[in-house]
Amino acid sequence: MDLILTYQWEIFVAAEVLSLIALLLFGVVRYLLGKQRQSLLFLLAFLVLLMLEALLAILIYWETGEISTFQIIITIFVIYACTFGIVDFMKLDRWMRKKIGAWRGVDLLTEKDHRVIKRNKDPKFMVRKLGIYQAFRLMP
Repeated sequence: MDLILTYQWEIFVAAEVLSLIALLLFGVVRYLLGKQRQSLLFLLAFLVLLMLEALLAILIYWETGEISTFQIIITIFVIYACTFGIVDFMKLDRWMRKKIGAWRGVDLLTEKDHRVIKRNKDPKFMVRKLGIYQAFRLMP
C-alpha cells in the first residue's frame, strides 16, 4: 500500500495515457483493420482503466482517511468520462472514421454522421446549442 501512496500520481497518469491509447487503438482496429469484435476489447480496456482510477482514489482515501487534491482530480476525470466524455468519444470516433476512410478511399461515415458534421458547422445551430439565442435573442 505504501507503494501505491508513493506513486499515486504516476499510476494515475499511466492509467490516463493507457486509456487514451486504448481509445485510439479502438478506432484503428475497428476502422483501419476492419475488426469490429476485437475493437471492443480496447473499449473494454478503457472502461476497466476508468474503474481502476476510481478504485485508486477510494484506496487512497481509505488509507489516508482524508480527501485530497488527488481524489478530487480523479473524481473530475471519472465524472467527465461518464458525461461529456461520451459525446467527445463520439466526435473522436466520427473524426477517425472520416480520416481513416479518406486514407482507404472509402466513406466510413453514415448519412447521419454527415448531417451531424454539417449541423455542427452551422453557426446558428451552435448559438442555439449554447443557449445564447434564448438568453439574448440575437437571432431572428
